[in-house]
Amino acid sequence: MSWREVPQTSLAEWNERLLREPSASIRQYPLFNEGLRGSGGLWVTIPGRFASVIAWGRRWTTTPRYLVHSSPDGSAIFACIVTIGVPGFRVGCILDGPVALGGSIDTPAIRGLIQWARRNHYIALRLTHSSEGLLDSLSRVGNTDRIDGVPFYPHPTTELYVDISKDEATVLAGFQSVARRNIRQAREAGYVITVDDEPGAMEKAWAAFQSRSAQKGISYRDLETYQRMMREARPHRAAHLYTAWREERPIAVVLILRDCTTAHYFLGTIDLEALGDAPSPACLLHWHAMRHAVEMGASFYNLGTRSGPVYTFKSKFRPIEYDRPTPLTFAVNPTLYPLWRRLLPFVAQAVQ
Repeated sequence: MSWREVPQTSLAEWNERLLREPSASIRQYPLFNEGLRGSGGLWVTIPGRFASVIAWGRRWTTTPRYLVHSSPDGSAIFACIVTIGVPGFRVGCILDGPVALGGSIDTPAIRGLIQWARRNHYIALRLTHSSEGLLDSLSRVGNTDRIDGVPFYPHPTTELYVDISKDEATVLAGFQSVARRNIRQAREAGYVITVDDEPGAMEKAWAAFQSRSAQKGISYRDLETYQRMMREARPHRAAHLYTAWREERPIAVVLILRDCTTAHYFLGTIDLEALGDAPSPACLLHWHAMRHAVEMGASFYNLGTRSGPVYTFKSKFRPIEYDRPTPLTFAVNPTLYPLWRRLLPFVAQAVQ
């Protein structure tokens, strides 16, 4: 069987199938990638002289495409390719994929995927995955480079995971004492914690993001992007917004996305001006998200990467840090790929 594109009308069905597959990462879900459609995918605009032009170019040239390879025995392989470029000159990123459903990712299927990419004028395909064994086995298929062939499109190099599968007391005992103290103090301060999956909830909490942006110069995507993601995820109960309120004002907010096994911390903020001298509700908010994730069937809580000053906060939960393997890049077009490889440093500098 050959690879075929999945129509938009079937994406909801594939969200459900992926939610039943423990090996499927949230980064392969249509609800995640459709939520980012039109905003440039995982790009984050960096302020600068040509920021608006670069942001416009990213939105115009970054599109998710969904493929499936079905077998007669009912098994399938699913791949979301984040496509960057213009017709005739494209590169693709497969984040934490492809995903095998009911079978395995075999050599003929990968060869077929490369052939599909070649027919559709891709120069290179970059694969990132948590499994070094999978990437190593795929490196023997076709012409490959064990490098990040699309270095300017984000992917995590490390991730911080908390095991939330144990009972409540055991999970709490695994945190630093300061986290348990922060949770107790926030409870005593009387914060009201709400949990929502309606896109309108993001608009109500948006003031906290705007305040944080003004205070620290942090760039967020536009409100509609996050609302669109929540809208895509709502039929599947895969996105929830947790907000800590005081006197009807949003103080802290986190947006959590869920796949089959893991709740992923995707977005968060705290309004320091509104917080004032009061105890921070941040630890309490994440604790609520963790307990809710367990109710939804998750076993792990992904706090994201260690980068930036937020790591001091994340370390309060004593997460286990996992290093991600080096990406694998397929040289799809043997004529243009050597040129692409030489241009990579200049392209990366120009678009970041």
